[in-house]
Amino acid sequence: MIDILMAVYNGEKYLSEQIESILSQNEGGWRLIICDDRSSDPSFSIAEEYARKYPDKIVCYRNEESSGSAQANFMGLLRNSEADYIMFSDHDDVWLPHKISLTLNKMKELEKQYPDSPVLVHGELEITDSSLNVLSPSFTKYQGLDPKQKSLGRLLVQNNVTGCTVMINRRLAELVKNVPAEKMLMHDWWIALAAAAFGVIGFVDEPVIKYRQHGGNRLGAVNNRSFMGALKIVFQRVNTKKRVSMTYTQAENFYEYYKDSLSEKSRQCLELYLSIPKRKKLVRVCMLIKNKFLKQNFMTAVGQIIFC
Repeated sequence: MIDILMAVYNGEKYLSEQIESILSQNEGGWRLIICDDRSSDPSFSIAEEYARKYPDKIVCYRNEESSGSAQANFMGLLRNSEADYIMFSDHDDVWLPHKISLTLNKMKELEKQYPDSPVLVHGELEITDSSLNVLSPSFTKYQGLDPKQKSLGRLLVQNNVTGCTVMINRRLAELVKNVPAEKMLMHDWWIALAAAAFGVIGFVDEPVIKYRQHGGNRLGAVNNRSFMGALKIVFQRVNTKKRVSMTYTQAENFYEYYKDSLSEKSRQCLELYLSIPKRKKLVRVCMLIKNKFLKQNFMTAVGQIIFC
């Protein structure tokens, strides 16, 4: 069984289209669980209507109090799931019909190669406008991300796993489900770190989602390879420096949470990364470069080095 966990907050405008795209999947054996985080619009009513119409496929409920963040809402859903496989869904995208089947096939392939391992599979996305007109056929290329970079060291500094494309197996779910949401920058980033430290990560190199950009995205697609992206890194010095600093905080939280079960290699990687802020600037730069603690495209790596 696959549980699809959908965190909803004020998603009235696009929610029905997203649910319909899940209902149109060419793979069965799934259950959609929707949690509304105290929306002020009719999102919960829309979800309830679908649950009434498809009681064997859709379950929905509403938090008694607002969780306060998307990652808290998703982690609450995850703690209540006991499925063999778990997927995450935003409320404003559209799943392509083969999303579940392609992701599940990759999952099965990796589980066969790495039996008893925690496994994460994620996929490519098409970037679209609010009307689903394609703006870019590849989210990873647009963002300057490299899915082949999946070592713990590379993922500590920059996440390249997009949560709305993710499937995890039961072993990985057990590793992450009880982590307090406040310890993580985002749920997908933390789960990717856990997969890198304890298991394996696979990538489906074709679009599985239409990733809608509509102005209300909490996190959207940013062209980090463009001239404007470079200027943003330079002129938003405080924000860039803060983002670099937050990676150290998350790494420390990760280390403290898993320190008794980390492999020696993962422990050394984390300890080395956490030692960097204590060094002088030139030493910090040398350590980042030497140990490949670098962001995944040239412009963001330059910003990281300048403001490390």
